[in-house]
Amino acid sequence: GINAEYGVSNFPSLQHTSRFLPTQTSKMSNTGVTVCNDIIPKWNEMKLRKTCKYIIFRISDDLKEIVIEKEGPTNATYDDFLNEFPSNDCRYAVVNIDYTLSDGERSKIVFFLWAPEHSKVKHKMIYAGTKDTIKKALQGINAEIQGTDRSEVTFDAVVAKCQSISQ
Repeated sequence: GINAEYGVSNFPSLQHTSRFLPTQTSKMSNTGVTVCNDIIPKWNEMKLRKTCKYIIFRISDDLKEIVIEKEGPTNATYDDFLNEFPSNDCRYAVVNIDYTLSDGERSKIVFFLWAPEHSKVKHKMIYAGTKDTIKKALQGINAEIQGTDRSEVTFDAVVAKCQSISQ
């Protein structure tokens, strides 16, 4: 069992401890990058009050914290949103996608990991390793898109993904 594997039986004070290994806080990733404190309130405003169309996040220059880079106005288009993604660096984002089906209007909040081919390998690794941390902080995401070029993040591709998960 796990106790024998880690030699816990040799340490009587640990025998009755169910969690004897250190645990990480939910706000820190295995890359050591944390989620900035102002992200969750802004996310809740967007999600519940529709105060903005999208939020773009980046990892700070010192690679220690995920921060808000920009909020998109409520009248922003999907193209406005896509134009926020740099061609040579990674970003996280959430956007409210509105689309119409034969039976009515739909609205989904989609999480993006943007990691273009021409971004630094170190940045791609840190963004990939930190993705679950920011997703856990952003409760209520309906879908996730990972894009390396514009063809993977077209409006039609995102709507198709939203439709596939809401069946």
